[in-house]
Amino acid sequence: MLTMDARKLAEDARAIFTAAGATQENAEIVTHSLVDANLTGHDSHGVIRVPFYAQEIRDGRLDPRASPRVTRETGSTAVMDGAATFGQVASRMAADLAIAKAREAGLGSVVAMNCHHTGRIGEWVERIAAAGMIGMSTTAGGGGPYHVAPFGGAKGGLGTNPIAWAMPRARGRPPILLDYATSSVAQGKLQVARAKGEPVPPGTILDAEGRPTTDVEDFFAGGLMLPFAGHKGYALGVVVQLLSVGLSGGEVSGDDQRASCLSVLAIDPNAFRPREEFTDYVETTAQRLKSVPPAPGFSEVLLPGEPEARSRERRSRDGIPLPERTWEAIQTTAREFGVVLSAG
Repeated sequence: MLTMDARKLAEDARAIFTAAGATQENAEIVTHSLVDANLTGHDSHGVIRVPFYAQEIRDGRLDPRASPRVTRETGSTAVMDGAATFGQVASRMAADLAIAKAREAGLGSVVAMNCHHTGRIGEWVERIAAAGMIGMSTTAGGGGPYHVAPFGGAKGGLGTNPIAWAMPRARGRPPILLDYATSSVAQGKLQVARAKGEPVPPGTILDAEGRPTTDVEDFFAGGLMLPFAGHKGYALGVVVQLLSVGLSGGEVSGDDQRASCLSVLAIDPNAFRPREEFTDYVETTAQRLKSVPPAPGFSEVLLPGEPEARSRERRSRDGIPLPERTWEAIQTTAREFGVVLSAG
């Protein structure tokens, strides 16, 4: 395992995307998103994606120079076309537009189609929370292949279909943050396990014959993921599919696993009660939870989002751990585009 400086890693990723044809703005947004995912401990959505995005550019499935656009709009809602560029670009635009609409109407809801890969969606609700609002986001693919088996099913019927919420806190504290896939594991985490050569926990994946396995290679050989918590995760995954694809019209993008769709909601607490009263209640709840004595085997009760906040602080200071296999793939991609890397 290597340890990489976040700033140098960002410089290298940005250089690769620029050499691959990305605009300066698009390269900056996607690089910030990937490195921030690593900082928060979500390595599955970090720089491990650089070689994949570069290959998608070569194959013509990702346009690094395109700009998303609004195709339909009301005072409190909007529909966007992500223009098949980096999904992080469309996602940031959607979050900012939802914030602006919520400032005017109390609620702002934006959906987007044709977004490629939208990255760590917790980033977008964190952005909304930083504006003093409650944020919700979901994302799902506009078409197959589907790698998650529905509860009781033997074939894929859904994607990983993540959902995220963030609640603002007082005095600049990190938000209360919920961000997870409705599958038992995010597909990117399987890629991380593969890069590390590690097994996955029982109850996570099935092999191509529908049999439980912990060998991550069985998934990449035609296996499936399971929904988390059985029927509960399955039901939530269906809701995410309908919110993300159903509202955006993303099913018209065709049978492409990278035609991601996004739904973003911003809620201004001021539309319901003074924002300070809401954040005071958030703090009261947070302190009540933090004051609960830890159970045997635990050192403390953590708030949702606290692991990400602590990881960001620690990795910003000490560096980002990166599997050698991931770094080798990034180096290979850099050489293909004539980029000399600074990290290492």
